Amino acid sequence: MEREMTVMTGHGDLSDDVMVETLSRLPVKSLMRFRCVCKSWYSLVKDPNFIYKHLKRANNMRLMIYCTYKNPYDTDPFNDLITYFSIFPDKTLTDLHIQDLEPTMRGTTTGPYDGIFLLLGDRTHINLWNVSMDEYRVVPGYEVRLPSETRAHSADYGLGVDPKTNDFKLVLVLTLWDENKQWTYDEFSPVAVYNFTTDCWRDVGGFPMNHHYRFEGADDIYLNGFCYWVVRRPDYYKAILTFSMSDEVFQVIEGPNVPQFLNYNESAMSPWILGLYDDCLSILFSEEMAHSFDLWMMTGGSWTKQFTFGPFIETYQPFTFWRKGEFLLQSSDKRLVLYDSKYEEFRDLGITGLWFSVNILKESLITVKRR
Repeated sequence: MEREMTVMTGHGDLSDDVMVETLSRLPVKSLMRFRCVCKSWYSLVKDPNFIYKHLKRANNMRLMIYCTYKNPYDTDPFNDLITYFSIFPDKTLTDLHIQDLEPTMRGTTTGPYDGIFLLLGDRTHINLWNVSMDEYRVVPGYEVRLPSETRAHSADYGLGVDPKTNDFKLVLVLTLWDENKQWTYDEFSPVAVYNFTTDCWRDVGGFPMNHHYRFEGADDIYLNGFCYWVVRRPDYYKAILTFSMSDEVFQVIEGPNVPQFLNYNESAMSPWILGLYDDCLSILFSEEMAHSFDLWMMTGGSWTKQFTFGPFIETYQPFTFWRKGEFLLQSSDKRLVLYDSKYEEFRDLGITGLWFSVNILKESLITVKRR
């Protein structure tokens, strides 16, 4: 006979606290199996407080790689590229063996927020993907009414939660192309928001600005109810675009006091990589054209430079933040390396390719299935 176990979230029973703490340290796949043990464990795994506790574990980080490389054994110049989507199961990156993810899930990834990724084919083929739970949600396509003589040129997304309603939202910003001017349409960009609970899109008006901004990369950063993107004006000056998930309004804030470049090539060679460092919005800036880097943090409403690492003889392209003081970079010979700024050490992660997409995965019990 199965013994019913009552798991409480309070502090009245030490054994209950120990049980909750123990379960919160387990991987998602184990917790999904353990739901069948008893009703209280089933309820616990679905409890929002437990989900949040599990998500915020200090060791809850995995590295995901989307890599394209040239097949050295294929002589066909039109069919010699191989692409794979993999994850490093070892959170410490001590063991560098990789695990291939589901081969049918192909597409550009953006995010994640709380373990949920966006897989993009185009505006009509969008999947929300919880990798750890192997769950998908097909997002309905967004149909937009465009001004005459324009077409959709590019789409940029932000994923996060509205702290007022606790509802997940997906924001879409379209950049239009003016067929008459043969240039990007600079009057406004259509904006729409998808709510998880309603499973539908809403138009939230245009995106007017004094300057027409272009997004400097696919990924957004979510922090405390706001999405953030790096954007570039026509004069190549960069700034930070923010979107409030509650008020659904945009704002542009200035970036750190770093050199700005007035031509495309120099601006592109000195990217601003957005990330979170000590739970603060941060930017990794290339100080000497990919030979050295500055870390800037937004604290108290202003930017402060924390430290510099480099200069290096070799050039590096920054990808993303890893753990505190560690950054993922691509070397000039297309190797993925991990740099530890504290010990000033490089680690080759054994990945070489033509193109990379690097994402940080947190194991998450948040479901993307429709209720």
